[in-house]
Amino acid sequence: MKINFAVAIALAGSFLVAGCSDSDGVAPKGPTANVRVLHASPDAPAVDVAIDGDVVLTSVEFQQGTGYLEVPAGAREVSILVGGSEVLSETFDVQDGESYSIIAQDVVANLDLVALNDTDRRANGTADVTVVHASPSAGDVDIYITAAGDPLPGTTPLDDVPFGTNATLGNQPAGDYQVRITPAAGTDVVYDSGTLPISSDVTAVAVNSVKGVSPVSLLIWAEANPAVTAVLDNTAEVRVVHGVEDVAVDVFVDGDAVASNFMYTNVSGYLVVPAGDRDVAVAPAGQGVGNALASLSDTLTVERGESYTVIAAGDSNNLSDTQLIVLGDRRSASDDTQADVRLVHAAAAPGAQPVDIFVLPAGQAPVVGDDTFGDVVIGQDTGYTSLPPASYDVTISPDGTTTPAISVPGLSLAAGDVKTAIAIGASDGTLDALLLDDLRP
Repeated sequence: MKINFAVAIALAGSFLVAGCSDSDGVAPKGPTANVRVLHASPDAPAVDVAIDGDVVLTSVEFQQGTGYLEVPAGAREVSILVGGSEVLSETFDVQDGESYSIIAQDVVANLDLVALNDTDRRANGTADVTVVHASPSAGDVDIYITAAGDPLPGTTPLDDVPFGTNATLGNQPAGDYQVRITPAAGTDVVYDSGTLPISSDVTAVAVNSVKGVSPVSLLIWAEANPAVTAVLDNTAEVRVVHGVEDVAVDVFVDGDAVASNFMYTNVSGYLVVPAGDRDVAVAPAGQGVGNALASLSDTLTVERGESYTVIAAGDSNNLSDTQLIVLGDRRSASDDTQADVRLVHAAAAPGAQPVDIFVLPAGQAPVVGDDTFGDVVIGQDTGYTSLPPASYDVTISPDGTTTPAISVPGLSLAAGDVKTAIAIGASDGTLDALLLDDLRP
């Protein structure tokens, strides 16, 4: 987001925005009002914002917002522009000494500008929390605002809240709070903010999420730097792959079994877990978490909105050398015209240390020294690589050879695909390949 400082100075004495300092200039003569702007339209591109025809903000992305801008009181035309062309314009009558939040919300086809009058809550000397439902995909919701860690109360503070509405909870004591959202009249929490410290006026805007399993994120809009902080749902996703031959296992997260009698080559779906430090442990089937293998147990730090694959890898004949391979996953394509592919070496076979990986157009023979990824050892991965949509032959060979330890012929990749291929196995000549779909449904 960029500011047109020349215009901003003409309009205001100061203009607060994330990443920018106050600008110095001469304040407007006569009565003034304070206006701030938020981009909450999930499918709109970056936009420019004009006031009375003068562009004051450029390249404002979804979920970005400003601090208050001082403007002359009266009828002010606020316009949204894309690529220099006006797509929406509305006139707001802003009064002398009053403060307003203007939100561009809804999908592009129904784009709307909504103004909230912030005057009273800015002037009352208390901490007020204003909640705005600006997530067009969420439908009617119940919103709970409680002390951090408290159970959901029997009575919903804000119930059956439809899209486009807002409500203010006034005079809130400073402290740690937690915001949770459920479908209207439902009990399943679809968004959990985790702990939110609040000590001053806050506008909490629920918008479509751009990351994670929850459809909703919360934008905390305050008189701070930055002006807007995105708070993702307080969860992450973990997928487990069993790559140790000849042993059935149980998988535990924080002491709770999440997969039982898990067999070699089994892959779990993505499990939703609280963000933070999670204890993952793998034990022989039926023996309980107390008998988990030290080499297949670890504390993983999982971040809000992120997804992970955890691979149990190694040789069942040498359990002390088994290991957990932890990968951060991509759940959407980096380019809708390309396919994203990642290859992971999780095979413990002695003849596969290291390997060369060839990813070639179908029918093209690999050539020694012309590998796509060379000298890859167990525990390593290639990272995601973007490839044109096509059919590919994947060959994994002992270092310096083209003799296939694993061959995946005719791998068809379409535009927008996101795939992970994992080599597993401990016996030379009997390695296996698992192909996983990482794309979020």
